[in-house]
Amino acid sequence: MLNRKNITKLSNTIIFKIGTIFILGLLLLIPTFFILDVVKDRKNYQEDAIESVLTPIGGNLQIDGVLMVIPYRAKTVHTNGVVEYYTNYSYIMPQNYSIDGDVDVTILERSIYSVPTFSSDLKVKGHFKQYDGEDYDITDNAFFIVGTKSKKSFTKIPNIKINGESLEEYEASIPIRVSFFQDMFVFKLPENHLEKGFDFEADFNVQGGGSIFIRPLKSENKFSLTSKWADPSFSGGWIPTERNVSKDGFSATWDVAHFHTTLNSSWSTSSYSGYSNEDSFYDNVIRISFMLLNDNYQKTTKSIKYAILFIFIPFLVLLLCELLSKKSLHIIQYGLIGFANVIFFLLLLSISEHMSFNISYILGATMVTFIVSSYVGYIMKSKKLGLTMAGVQFFAYVFLFITLQLSTYSLLLGSLGLFISLALAMYLTRNIDWSSPMASQQIDDSSNGEDK
Repeated sequence: MLNRKNITKLSNTIIFKIGTIFILGLLLLIPTFFILDVVKDRKNYQEDAIESVLTPIGGNLQIDGVLMVIPYRAKTVHTNGVVEYYTNYSYIMPQNYSIDGDVDVTILERSIYSVPTFSSDLKVKGHFKQYDGEDYDITDNAFFIVGTKSKKSFTKIPNIKINGESLEEYEASIPIRVSFFQDMFVFKLPENHLEKGFDFEADFNVQGGGSIFIRPLKSENKFSLTSKWADPSFSGGWIPTERNVSKDGFSATWDVAHFHTTLNSSWSTSSYSGYSNEDSFYDNVIRISFMLLNDNYQKTTKSIKYAILFIFIPFLVLLLCELLSKKSLHIIQYGLIGFANVIFFLLLLSISEHMSFNISYILGATMVTFIVSSYVGYIMKSKKLGLTMAGVQFFAYVFLFITLQLSTYSLLLGSLGLFISLALAMYLTRNIDWSSPMASQQIDDSSNGEDK
């Protein structure tokens, strides 16, 4: 039966102290979840700021391609013998299709956030073969169509030239629908161009931010882009066949054969669509992203996942300091030191919004290491133990910093770090009598730790 004497005796054992420290450590992990919520909120603020900058200029630029659309008279014979005539449309893709351009990137500031925006004069070329429509009765002008996600992405109406002559924009409403065109420019295409086929040239004066999406057509596609932006990301359904990325910018070229795309080369209104299957959008486009690689919110989130190390490792060192100095620390003193290491992540988040992540990390780690080591040295009345804690904090922060920089090996380094920490704890506590009172504990030298 437990009495006051037994309870006092139990509370003085190492097992009880370790159990109390363990519970405290778990409680200190709770604030890290609140800090994660703060990171998410700040990231949402960043996304709202980016959207407020990009929406007026069209957001992501999306070039969905060009088409030739030819109206012709079709007929339907009803069961009663009545013949009904109506206008149908034939959609045709070019045989060859190319886009070339230099992308000028500008950083715009909104509040504390930086947003990359871009503009470019894209040169678009291609060739349409002769229209094989002898059996069709063409009823009106054919049309040349430019497809995009939003007309806001264009600062001028595209200038389409055939044999040096610019096509006239067609502003009237026509019942033309293309499933992969969210918006489009329509131009009159004189019938005489259909007889022998034709080459075309176009100037697309475009703007946007975030990413450029270019859709390869059922054509022989060739796209070439250059920019002084040094941190591009290439993704989507095709990667560049040639690329060169340096601190001075990038150049990239894509060659996409017609048989690599999921589109049809031609179809009519009655055949519903230009798609031959239902692949996702990103599988059918080329994507060039203009990134700010130092994503402080992402790195802060990753660092918080290692919070358990920065709580329990200092606790282990404090426990060893108690055993070495035969001085007992109050659980509140453990809590203050643990909370200081939790505050590091909040410091990292707040400072990194105004400085680079690396500088923010160094400042936060230095501040926390200084106050923790100074506090330990004072309460333990030992400069040596204070310096020991400083060394432990320093190596822990260095370990986390290296882990964050080497994202490919972060899981491996994290696992090794936990293993080494466990092995070190086992080694340093190998001679402790866990059932004895705290005041009587002492860590023996390795020379005295052998079994006799």
